[in-house]
Amino acid sequence: MVTDFIIVDDDPINNMLCKLIIEQRFCTVNVHSFTDPNDALAYIESNYSNTEAAATVLFLDINMPTLTGWEFLDVFEAFPVIIKARFKIFMLSSSVDPKDKEHAALNENVFAYIEKPLT
Repeated sequence: MVTDFIIVDDDPINNMLCKLIIEQRFCTVNVHSFTDPNDALAYIESNYSNTEAAATVLFLDINMPTLTGWEFLDVFEAFPVIIKARFKIFMLSSSVDPKDKEHAALNENVFAYIEKPLT
């Protein structure tokens, strides 16, 4: 059962809204949000290497200034399987570009593509 959620989006308002929606839907969950994708990657690497780490849903924006969602996924791909296996990644983006949706569908680490806002 998923008990953890991570939101990676450079928009703090979107992160707050996502957190509220997740907490309304699920009673006891941990929601971590990051406006800097590099901070999220460091958090994942340091907190998900042990065997007790929870299954986690990650909502990932595409267009961010420091590291795009696609670049984030490139770094994530290099993580050990023990880390990657704990995640179900959803691209959460305002992009309606069919190329972004196709790119997400072709990435083995991406479970699905969701258009903002999260509902």
